[in-house]
Amino acid sequence: MIKTLLAIIGALTSLQAYADLSIADFENKSKTRSTNTYLLGLSAGLNAANNQLSNINQVPLYCFPPYLNLTTNNYREIISLGIKDLTPSNPVKPTVDEVLLKQLIKLYPCGYN
Repeated sequence: MIKTLLAIIGALTSLQAYADLSIADFENKSKTRSTNTYLLGLSAGLNAANNQLSNINQVPLYCFPPYLNLTTNNYREIISLGIKDLTPSNPVKPTVDEVLLKQLIKLYPCGYN
């Protein structure tokens, strides 16, 4: 399980070298088409990784309630909540990717976490 989780985290962090969305960019461009496209791709990737964990009988990172279908606006709100929770004194600012994953884990716990 740990190897699988590390592989997923490694894959997500390696993608940051090519494309990531900073909090400042998210706040400045939150309603643009490119941001919507980015959020759709990010959420699809996180959901695919989460589903793969379930498919190989590993503990998923988060568990949506049955029949929940989040929209781009929902993901934007979840990220905004996560940004509000950040400690201003922390010099290292996470990316939107990290904020979204942390918030999904917090908002939709599986009972295993």
